[in-house]
Amino acid sequence: MLLLALAACQREPTPSSPSATAASATPRASQPVQGNAFAVQITLSPAAHDRLASQRESLIVSADYFGYPSAQAQAQRVPGSENPWLTLHRAQMELDGAQLEGTATARFPAVTFDAKELAWTEAPDAPQVNINVYSGRRSSPDNLLDCEMFQDTLAIAAQAPIRLTCKLIDETLR
Repeated sequence: MLLLALAACQREPTPSSPSATAASATPRASQPVQGNAFAVQITLSPAAHDRLASQRESLIVSADYFGYPSAQAQAQRVPGSENPWLTLHRAQMELDGAQLEGTATARFPAVTFDAKELAWTEAPDAPQVNINVYSGRRSSPDNLLDCEMFQDTLAIAAQAPIRLTCKLIDETLR
């Protein structure tokens, strides 16, 4: 029972988790979502740009690909289905130095999802993506930035560059 509880806490299946074992019991099927590469353009406020540059700080752009668990996934207690979402994939990019000049851009390549994992979601043909931006914590243990975020279907994300703005948390508090 403890093993099942621990497996349910994991966001991504590992080779020893029940969902990964079930998926590997048959040949692994994957479903590419065509044209799902996307770009995130980050505009920094002048104060944020200056602070990142002077402290040699980086910018992290994080993408969490997910789907809402289906009723069947919840009924069968698929690990992770007790959460509001099932994680399908995670990726992040770190931008620094010259990459932060002008409009910083993170380009996420297309991903292929496991068809069995997609089948456990309410909308297997419309995976979601949540994008967050924060400082790389090189110069401070705390995030320095207050950034917009994005969440929608991956198809929407792939249509045009996602534009987000960031400013210093200090700027927000003023």
